[in-house]
Amino acid sequence: MTDLRNKFLESVDKLFERRQFQSLKELFDTMEPVDIAEILAEKAAPERAFLFRLLPKDLAVDVFEFMEGSEREEMLAGFTDTEVASIIEAMSDDDRTALFDELPAQTVTKLLSHLSAEERKLANTLLNYPADSAGHIMTPEFIDLKEGMTVAQAIDRIRATAARKETIYTSFVLGPDRRLKGTVSLEDLILAAPETPLTALVDGNPVFVATSTDQEEAAKTMSRYDLQTLPVVDKEERLVGILTFDDILDIVQEEATEDFERMAGIRPVEEGYLDAGVVMLARKRLTWLLVCIVTQLFSSTILERYTFALESMVALAFFIPLLIDTGGNTGTQAATLVIRGLTVGEIGMSDLRGVLFKESLSGLLLGSVLAALASFRAWTMGTGFGVALTVAISVVGVVMLGNLVGALLPFIAKKFRIDPAVMSGPFITTVVDILGLLLYFEVARRVLGLG
Repeated sequence: MTDLRNKFLESVDKLFERRQFQSLKELFDTMEPVDIAEILAEKAAPERAFLFRLLPKDLAVDVFEFMEGSEREEMLAGFTDTEVASIIEAMSDDDRTALFDELPAQTVTKLLSHLSAEERKLANTLLNYPADSAGHIMTPEFIDLKEGMTVAQAIDRIRATAARKETIYTSFVLGPDRRLKGTVSLEDLILAAPETPLTALVDGNPVFVATSTDQEEAAKTMSRYDLQTLPVVDKEERLVGILTFDDILDIVQEEATEDFERMAGIRPVEEGYLDAGVVMLARKRLTWLLVCIVTQLFSSTILERYTFALESMVALAFFIPLLIDTGGNTGTQAATLVIRGLTVGEIGMSDLRGVLFKESLSGLLLGSVLAALASFRAWTMGTGFGVALTVAISVVGVVMLGNLVGALLPFIAKKFRIDPAVMSGPFITTVVDILGLLLYFEVARRVLGLG
C-alpha cells in the first residue's frame, strides 16, 4: 500500500478503537472507493461489515464493486434482504453481471429475486449471453440520441439522463428502428451552435462489435481504433449496449493472466491465490506435469538406446544438461514472441513461412555464439577436439530446433482453434529435449565414429 493508504489505515484503526464513528464516516468521505475496499479487505468479517455499514449508499455501492469475490460473498451472506436489494439494485449492470459470474447459481437466483422486475429482466438478458462474449460484459447504460435532434435538444437529453448512464463523453445516434447511425462526442456538442442539426456532427461510420463477439476480439478492436467506448449491436444491428475503457482493462488483465498461466503449464485459476484451496491449485498444475512425465519417457528411451555412446565417451554426459536447458529456453523464448504476435494480431497464419525463416536465422546466430562458448568449455576440460566439435554442432542444432519448435507449435494450435498459449513452456521444453538428445547422440556417433 502507498504511504497515503497506510495513513488512512492507521486513522481508521484509531477511530474504530475509540468508537468515534462519526469521524470515521467523515474520513471515508475523503477517500477513494478503491482505497476503502483495500482497507476493508484487511479486516475480519465482522469489523468489515460494521465499517461498510457506515458508508453512505452511493459510496457503499462503489466500494462493493471494487471488493474481491470471496469478500463480497461474505458481506452478502451477512446482510439483511433490504441491504442486499439496495446494493444489488444500485450496482452498474456490467459490474453486477461480473459479480453474478463469481457466485454459485443458487446464490444468484436468490439475489435476482431482490431486484425490481425491470432490473431482473436486464440482468437475465446479460447473463444469458455466452460467458466470454461482448454481450455478457456490456452495459446498456448509454446516452442515445435521435437523428432529427438539434445540438440544443441533444444536450438537454444528456442533462436529463446523464446521472443514470455509464459515460456521457460519447453519445450514440439511433434511427427510428434503434439501429446505430453514428456517434457524437460531448466536446463537439458543446462547441457547436445550439441550432446546429445533430446530423452535421455525427460520425456516420462507427466502429462496433456484435453481442456474440469474443471479449478478447472486442478488446483488440477498441485498442486498434483507440476508442473510449465501443458500441455493441444485436443481429439486426440495433444498439443494445456499450463497452467502456474500464471493461476492456479488465478483459486485458484477465486474458493476460490466463495466457501467462497456460504458458507456465497451469490451467487457468479463477480464484485469487490465497482464496484457492491447496488441492485445487495442485489439480490445476498437475495436467501438464503428467504430460511432461509421460513424454520424458521418450528421453529415457533415447538415453538407453545410446548407452554405447556414453560408455565409449563418458564426457558426452557432461553436456546433456547444457543442451537440454539451452534448447528448452530458446524454444520458450520463440513461443513467447510468436504467441504474443498471434494474440495482438501482429502475426497471422499466412506469416508462418516468414516466421520460421526468421527463427531459423535467429537460431543460427544465437547457436553460433553459444556453441563457441560451449566448445571452449569442452576443450578446457580436456575432452578432446572430437567432443568439443560435437558439442558445438549440437548446440547450434538444438538452438535452431528450439526456435523452430517454439515458433511452429503456436501456429498448429491456432490452426486447430486452440488458444496458442496452451503450447506451454513445459510442453515445448519436453519436445525440444527429446529432439535435442536425438540430435546430440547422432552427431556424436558420426563425428566420433561411435557404434
